[in-house]
Parts: sequence; C-alpha cells; structure tokens
Amino acid sequence: MTLFAYYYVGIGLGVLIVSYFQIVFWVSAAARQTQRIRKTYFRKVMQMEIGWFDCNSVGELNTRISDDINKINNAIADQVSIFIERISTFVFGFMVGFIGGWKLTLVVIAVSPLIGLAAGLMAMAVARLTGRELSAYAKAGAVADEVLSSIRTVAAFGGEEKEAERYDRNLIEAQNWGVKKGSIIGVFQGYLWCIIFLCYALAFWYGSKLVIDTKELTPGSLIQVFFGVLMAAMNLGQASPCLEAFATGRAAAKTIFETIDREPEINCFSEDGHKLDKVKGDLEFNNVTFFYPSRPEVKILDNLSVQIKAGETTAFVGPSGSGKSTAIQLIQRFYDPKEGTVSLDGHDIRTLNIQWLRSLIGVVEQEPVLFATTIADNIQYGRPEVTMNQIIQAAKEANAYDFIMALPKKFATLVGEGGGQMSGGQKQRIAIARALIRNPKILLLDMATSALDNESEAVVQEALDNARAGRTTISIAHRLSTIRNADVIVGFEHGQAVERGTHSELLEKQGVYFTLVTLQNQGSSNTAKVVSSEPPEDDFDLNVESFRRGSFRSSKRSSVRLRSQSQLSSDFVPDALRGSLGIPTSVQVTAENTAEDSPEENKERAPVARILKYNQPEWPYMLLGSLGAAVNGSVNPIYAVLFSQILGTFAIQDVNQQREEINGICILFCIVAVTSFFSQFLQVVCCSL
Repeated sequence: MTLFAYYYVGIGLGVLIVSYFQIVFWVSAAARQTQRIRKTYFRKVMQMEIGWFDCNSVGELNTRISDDINKINNAIADQVSIFIERISTFVFGFMVGFIGGWKLTLVVIAVSPLIGLAAGLMAMAVARLTGRELSAYAKAGAVADEVLSSIRTVAAFGGEEKEAERYDRNLIEAQNWGVKKGSIIGVFQGYLWCIIFLCYALAFWYGSKLVIDTKELTPGSLIQVFFGVLMAAMNLGQASPCLEAFATGRAAAKTIFETIDREPEINCFSEDGHKLDKVKGDLEFNNVTFFYPSRPEVKILDNLSVQIKAGETTAFVGPSGSGKSTAIQLIQRFYDPKEGTVSLDGHDIRTLNIQWLRSLIGVVEQEPVLFATTIADNIQYGRPEVTMNQIIQAAKEANAYDFIMALPKKFATLVGEGGGQMSGGQKQRIAIARALIRNPKILLLDMATSALDNESEAVVQEALDNARAGRTTISIAHRLSTIRNADVIVGFEHGQAVERGTHSELLEKQGVYFTLVTLQNQGSSNTAKVVSSEPPEDDFDLNVESFRRGSFRSSKRSSVRLRSQSQLSSDFVPDALRGSLGIPTSVQVTAENTAEDSPEENKERAPVARILKYNQPEWPYMLLGSLGAAVNGSVNPIYAVLFSQILGTFAIQDVNQQREEINGICILFCIVAVTSFFSQFLQVVCCSL
C-alpha cells in the first residue's frame, strides 16, 4: 500500500507539470494566432475598395473584429488541449479494457458509434446555428455603432426609443437562434450521457455474465475493464463542450477568412502601376459609364466626357444625383468605371500606382472628418513626415492659424470625437490645412462651404481661394455665388456633362446652370421679402443684456426663459461673440469641466436580491435550469453508490441473489440514464432561454 501511495504522489507531481505546459503552450499559441488573425483581418479590411464598404456595414465589421475573433480564440486555446486529453483518455481507456477483457470491451465498442454520431450531428447543427446567431449579433452591433456615433442627431429628433427598439429587434433574432442552438445542444448532450449510462448498464450486466457463468473474467478484471471503459466513455461525453467550442469557432472563422481571402478590386496597398516623372495635372473623363456596387441597376454616369485643364479651377454644377460627387470619387479611384477611362496627363489612372496617385490629391469635403486627437495631429495626417513648422504654415494658408492660437492649448487642443469641440468653420479650415500640407497637384472641393453660415463661409472661401492658386482644382458647390469666378463651369444632368463655359457664357445659353441660378436667386429674393414684410413689433429684442440675463423679449411683451449661460454658450452663441457677451468659449467650458475634480460619488450597490428582481421574468427558466444542474451534480455521488454496490455483489455467495443484485444495479443505471437525459436537456435549454 505504501508503494502504491508513492506511485500516486509521483503521478500527482507529473500531472502538475504536464498540465501546466498543456494549458500554457496552447493558450500562448492561440493568443499569438488570434493576434495575427486580427491584424491580418483589419489590414485586409483597410485594403478593400470603397465599393466593398458600401455593401458591408462598418458596425458589423467592428463586431467581427472583436466578438467573432474572440470565439476563434476560445476554439483554439485550452479547448484543443482539453479535447486531446479527453480523446487520449478514451483511447487508453479502451486499451485497458482490451487488455483486461476483450469480449466485454468489444460489446461496449459496438455501442460507441451512437455516441460518435450524436457528437458529429451536434457539431454540424451548432456550427450552422452559430453562424446565423453571429450574423444577427453583427447586425445589432452595426445598429449600436451607428446610433452611438450619431447620438446628437438621435437625441435632437427624440429617436432614442425608436433606436432602442431597432437594436432590440436584432437582438431578438440573435436570441431566437441562440435558443434553437441551446435546444439542440441540450438534446444531444442529454442523449450522449443517456447512451453513456446505458453503456455502463450493458457493460456491468454482460461482464457479470463473464464472471459468474463462463468464469472468463475475475471480479478484479471486470472492475479493470469496467473502469477503463467507464472513463473512456465518460471522457468522450465530456469532449462534447469542446466540439461545441470548435463548431462556434469554425462558424466565426468562416466569415473572417472569407474576408481575408478576398482579393480587393482596387488594392490600395499594391505596389503595381507606374509613377509619372512629371505631373502637369490635366484630367479627362472619356465616355465614362458607372454604377455603384450597392445599386447596380441605377446608372450614375452615362457616357460622361469632360476635360479639366491643369492649373484651372473647374466647377461642377447640377441638381442632386446628377453625378458630380461620383466623378470626384472616380478621380480618387475609389471606384473604377464600368466603361470608359479617367486619365491623368493622358494616362489611364488604372495603370498608375494607386498610393502615388492619391498622394497628388487633396480633398476638402462638405462634412470633414476629424479624428479624436489634437489639431496638430489632424493636420499631420495629411502627410505624416511633416515638421511642426510645416503644420503652422499649412494652418496659415488655410486661414486657421489665428483661431488656433487663440485656444488655450493652441495646436495641442483636442478636437473631440468627430471634431465635435470645433465649430463648422473651424473644422473646415483644419481640413483645408490637412489637404494643403500634402502640397497636392489636384485639389478636390466637394461642397466645402455649403454647411456654413455667411461669416464662416467668407473666411473659409478666402482660404480656399488661396489654396487653389496654381493647382488643378475641381469644385462642387450648391451656393453658386462661390464658383461664379471659376475658369470653367461644367453643367451636369442625368450623369452627363451637358454644358461647359464661364459664368456669363452659361447664363446666355439658358441651360442647367441658368436654371439653377434663377431658382437660387428667386429663393433668396423670396426670403428677403418675407423678412422685410415682418412688422417691426414682431422682432425679438436680442441684445447683450438679454443674453446675459438668460432671457429675451418680444415687443408684444411675450417672454421666454432661456437656459443657463453655459448651455446658451454651447448651443446658440458662436465663439466669436462669447467674449463680448461675458460667456466662456466652448473650449474654455470644456477645459473647466475637464479640470473640475469630480467628487467621489457613493455608487449604488447591486446586491443579489436586486439582480434577481430585475430577472423576475426569467425566474421559471432559472429555477428549472438550476434544478437540472443540481440533478446533474448528483451524478458523481451516484457513481460512488452504484460502484460500491457492484463490489458488494461479488461477495454474495448465493448465485441467484447475486444475479438479482446485478439486475437491480443495471436497472438503476438505466434510470440514471433517462434522468440524466432530461436533466441535461433541462439545464442547457433553460439556461439558453
């Protein structure tokens, strides 16, 4: 006995060391693989053409790169080592069985295909349902990403409840797939353990026959075979959660690797294509036809032919949807035309190196996107290798230097998420500086001032006039007054360039441009008439003192109480007027709020009773699931009871009584098998609901 005790001590120490390396190596390998997969996936996403993003939600991509890759990590980490351990126990258990009694072991093996079939079917079903569940969660993630990134707009229109319901609908779909997956797992897991216990009953009943009737086995050999087969079957059943993890990981990996394996139609990382030794800046659209990938049935450009001369400012005008912005995107090679060519200095841009081509282009859009970092960093994104002196020079050229230097932290000022801490004019001028720091040969202005007030527009327009000097410039504008001095104005209609000329020439033609100018002038004159027709007594007395008091009055003696000064300053008053009104600027308010030391608040505790109260609708499922778990937990103690009775039966001298005891124990195994089926099903299904 002492020798066997030493054996157990040695085995224990060996298991300690081997188990450590088993888990550490697999988890470390999985972490490294997951990191490479995540980096490869994100790099491939960055490599995709813009048309691919038109057909794939950005929020869904965020969910893929986080949740789905985490599921892959779970599938290839310790679950693999545990699965190998279970299968190893299964194989060696049956080897022990064959050594101790091959007939009994063959009988048990005859039933084993039922276990393998169930495990295989479960893995297939779980993989399919998990894929649909992950797709639903990805849609929900896309909704959440869209709503949270536009929370100000949602709040402005009171759409919080509507967006919450939209998010809930996607979660309900994911929940339904999750419940179906849980039901299938519950059925198969209960089935597996039911078969295992029935195998125990069969093994003990047939083994007792070999001991009592044929004397082919001794009680010791029976216990050896019984334990070997028991451990083998039990570990095969315990491998089913690993199969579930593998199936979930495979379903998640399918979408990830489909993206990784996809070859982009326009590869921004490609080194192919040549670079021109000298760039003049002539652009030409030659019979270009184009459809967006997300709307292949709608023709956006229809046999478009336009020439843009180097060094000139060319304006694109036309009604919405006529293809003006699409033409600019083709110049940047966001898309390739379906027919025709877009050329630079006579070279088809598809033959040019794409990174080199885009380095020649500066872009200022209607709604510039600033990143949540400093002003200097946002300008530097235009060309990473620039110095601080070059950043300052670009800011001066963009007419942004003065307002930046008036800020407390100057170029180190954080712009906030999406540039939310800056006004519209300030964001535009930072975006112009970002475009100018590239020293572009081609400048694209896509309605760069249409969202600004008159004062901000004048400042930004002055910066744009300075920026386009000596560059090939294409400007799109809805405010036609900003492009009347362009060298050439091109009128767009139904995806075609229908007219071309200067401001005065196009007015004489009385075509698209003439119609737009006339409609805009009529709108302006009607607005002026409405303003001038208002009686003086209806005008609001908005003076400095009324702003400082936080109220304003009409001459009809009606008064409306405004909000506090800090709210007023952040919502209504531009930075240029805040100093004269005695109101802090938006940057100062932000700085003060950041500088304040928020007092430690007593956080409300969340006791278990409170959590259970929130889960009141789920109580029936929780109780049934807990009941199933409790019954499953009693299985191991039942092993001990039944095993002790097995040993006791071989000490009985009366053969008939011995057979009765054996039959009774076999029946108990069958009862445990049926009970285990329902308890496993109850536990898994109720916890999935």
